[in-house]
Amino acid sequence: MKIWKILLFALVTIIVLLGIVIWFSTKPLTKEQAIKDIQNVIDGSLNKKQSIYSALVYMDAPQKGLEVKYASGTSNGQPIDTNQPFHVASVGKLFTATLIGYLVDQGQITLEDPIHLYLNNEMLSGLFVYEGVDYQDKVTIQHLLSHTSGIADYFAKEDGGLVESLYLSPDTVYTPQSLVQFTQEHQSAYFAPGNGYHYSDTGYILLGLIIESVSGKPFHEMLHEVIFDPLAMDNSYLMFYSEPKNGKRPIAEVWIDGHEVSQFNSVTIDWAGGGIVSTLDDLAVYIRALYHGEIIRKETLDAFQQFDYEFMTGIQYGNGFMRMEFDKFSPILGFLPQMTGHMGVLGTQLFYDQETDMVYVSSFGSSDATATSVKIMIQILSTVYRVQ
Repeated sequence: MKIWKILLFALVTIIVLLGIVIWFSTKPLTKEQAIKDIQNVIDGSLNKKQSIYSALVYMDAPQKGLEVKYASGTSNGQPIDTNQPFHVASVGKLFTATLIGYLVDQGQITLEDPIHLYLNNEMLSGLFVYEGVDYQDKVTIQHLLSHTSGIADYFAKEDGGLVESLYLSPDTVYTPQSLVQFTQEHQSAYFAPGNGYHYSDTGYILLGLIIESVSGKPFHEMLHEVIFDPLAMDNSYLMFYSEPKNGKRPIAEVWIDGHEVSQFNSVTIDWAGGGIVSTLDDLAVYIRALYHGEIIRKETLDAFQQFDYEFMTGIQYGNGFMRMEFDKFSPILGFLPQMTGHMGVLGTQLFYDQETDMVYVSSFGSSDATATSVKIMIQILSTVYRVQ
């Protein structure tokens, strides 16, 4: 989404200044001091003027013997706690990519497969027409995973998308098919497949439909069967479609453009592009299991982590995965690791460092928190690396 790029581009200047501050604040810390500093940073992230009312952060850095799980602020009129379920937003794209990887491991698909093998002409009609040429037969699964198919984004405001309908049409119920239909009727492709990069939730809806077509099972059942149940992620589920084993609790507030939408039917606007509800603990379990080879084969995971595309300066994109390259924000931050995972528009983040087994998870529950969440992540990682 271009809105992410605008917000994050504005963050670059802030990060440069932040890097300078960090550079001059390299005094070693004890674990106790680091934990207190991290908690203070999280507390300071709340900003009522920007509809950032809560923050949930989990950091586990085994190489430093440091683990922090912290909640700050309020949600639904109560102090938020570290076990609070929250909407993961586009972090959910990791799960969709993981299911694609599972089907690859089962020998049922390859990343090079053209998507017309699994989706009919009616579903693909008009989605990939560029300069009068219909490229639907040229689009592969890999194109959709990497946002290089050229397809528009039903969600993005700059694509004339539906993001404002979350609060303007709260009773609207969206289906995967109706979301694809919106792109067919109101949007146009950006380029021929493989000739550019354009972030697209529509592409991930198509991936969800491919998962259903190949497996013969609903997308939410595959999430539970392949990921949630084997990993005992008992607080995780696909919103509107399934139930968590531990029973539903009210999810953390979801603020979009200053409007709280968590209880609206319009939140059905997310599905395979990011409709999962989860918790800090469940997401930490998932990302470690993924990188420890417990869900898909290492060779398959490696294929997803070919970071050939630029989401924006400092963030590279692969096949459903992001890589944070902090030195591209500012050379001063070159000591930080290249974390891989994904982030979401609500300040949700799920990242992992393969060299140190470090996990970082966050949720700030607001579309105004996208830039803030990256700044907080840098501050927390920098604090961790000062621990002696």
